[in-house]
Formats: sequence, C-alpha cells, structure tokens
Amino acid sequence: MKKEEKKPEEPDDPVIKKLEEMDNKLERIKSDTHSLNRVACIANSPVIIKELWKAIGRSEVRVAILHFTKDEISAGDLVQALGIKEENLSMYIKPFLGNKGFIAELKKGRYKYFQRSEQVDIVGFENEDKFIQLMKSWEAKRTKETKAEASAPPKEETNVT
Repeated sequence: MKKEEKKPEEPDDPVIKKLEEMDNKLERIKSDTHSLNRVACIANSPVIIKELWKAIGRSEVRVAILHFTKDEISAGDLVQALGIKEENLSMYIKPFLGNKGFIAELKKGRYKYFQRSEQVDIVGFENEDKFIQLMKSWEAKRTKETKAEASAPPKEETNVT
C-alpha cells in the first residue's frame, strides 16, 4: 500500500494567508535584489576595485581588515588579530564604512561586529596581486612583532606609595 501524501493544511485565518503571501513576495524581492546587486558588482568591478584601493591607500592594516572581516568578527577580536590599539580601530576602518559600504558595522547589544560586504568577494579583491603582496607584508611584520613581544622580558612595575 502506498502512503498517501499529505498536503499541507491551508490556514483558515485570512490574516495568516495574507502574511504568508507577503512573506513570499518579500523573499522574491530579496532574491531579485540580490541577483541585481551581483550583476551590478560584476559589471562595475573595475570601479569597485579602484574605490577599494582608494580606501586602502598603502595601509597594510586596512588590507588585513578586509581579510579578517570576510566573516563576522567582533571589534575586540579584530583589534587583537590586527595587533593595534583599540582606540586606533576607527581610524583604520572608517574609509570602509558608511556610504562606501565595503564593511558593515553590526551592533548586537553593547558590542560591535564587522563584516565585509559581498561586493568585495564578488569582484575577487583577495586575488589581486597588490592585495596579496600587502597581506604578505603585513603578516611578516605581525609575525616579527609577535616574536618580539614573546621574547621581551616582562616590564617591572615600580610600586609608588
């Protein structure tokens, strides 16, 4: 015997039906918008890459910010990964925020998180030779700094009373 396939029950409430219709329409709009955004990014990739380089300048730290924000990362974790002072983060990240839209600043309660936009991935920015060279340079300097911090003798604190 075959099992009868059960059809999903249709809600009797007209409000629920209307909400489902609205939700489905929003999903279609979201999908269409995402597709249009991808097409626009691909078509304008030389312009986007040029604007990214303007934001980066020659800063190895800014290249590292783009690298670390591929996935969502907290401000504290980003500062630690970059090896910079917390008060300097806004100076380095500001060119990517706002109307540029290269990195989104997300707030969850009292905490800030950062994540780069999809357009950076679409244009293949991490495959650019200049990006790779700056990232390697930053990694080499960061490795030297980490080794120097590890080998440095602990600072003695004077007790002033």
